Amino acid sequence: MRHIRELIALAKVAYPRDNFFAGVEQTLKIVPEAREQYRAYERALSTLDSESWMVLRDKAIAHFTDHRPGQWKQGFFNQLNDAFAYQHLVRRGYEHVRILREVGTTQPDIEYIDCAKKRFCEVKTIGISDEVIGRRAKVQATSSSIYQNLSCGFLSKLESTLSAADRQIKARRGKGLIYIIMYFDDFTLDYYDRYRKQISACLESHTAESIYVKIGLMGRKHICKAPSIDSRMAPNPSIERDAQKAARPS
Repeated sequence: MRHIRELIALAKVAYPRDNFFAGVEQTLKIVPEAREQYRAYERALSTLDSESWMVLRDKAIAHFTDHRPGQWKQGFFNQLNDAFAYQHLVRRGYEHVRILREVGTTQPDIEYIDCAKKRFCEVKTIGISDEVIGRRAKVQATSSSIYQNLSCGFLSKLESTLSAADRQIKARRGKGLIYIIMYFDDFTLDYYDRYRKQISACLESHTAESIYVKIGLMGRKHICKAPSIDSRMAPNPSIERDAQKAARPS
């Protein structure tokens, strides 16, 4: 895992008093779940071109101390999630995919070319709820029935996340893809069919045209919304005006 080891080495140099990665090699040997998660990151990072790798590496290290109570290094790993979106775009045949540096102003995370047109991708992560983090900290058991449906709070968070991502793409006066990595409180995915329906309804009701939701790091579960045929075939207003002028009798 060359990229992961490089990140760990850089983090230890930049933050020598931080012990987050202490014993990571032993953890990777004895904890299969951790090993598979790091391997998923490594596979995605391995698809990056050299410049995008350097940009993403720098962004991840810069956010290394961004924490969420109960989820240390969330900012660090959220930055690395850009690699999954990059991998997704490359696999779908888009050209000149590159991760953008942070410039201190609102902008998307990734730039790419689609049919000779510049497009943008904003990457977001929706993690588990504060309630679940609290229950884990107290080692508190609870009935799985509370996970039967996504809460109004979760769906509201999804809607606000989509709107924020849409604004970041439009900040470059462009169009593109909103890419979300999503984690559920119900990590067993027992109620995934219900969740899928709720999330699909939320995506369809939002004004953003192109959305891809990846469920967790591993596996192929995803939910997406693609532009309608009508929107893809909508005439360019300037071209239509020129055609109308040409059709007028002189």
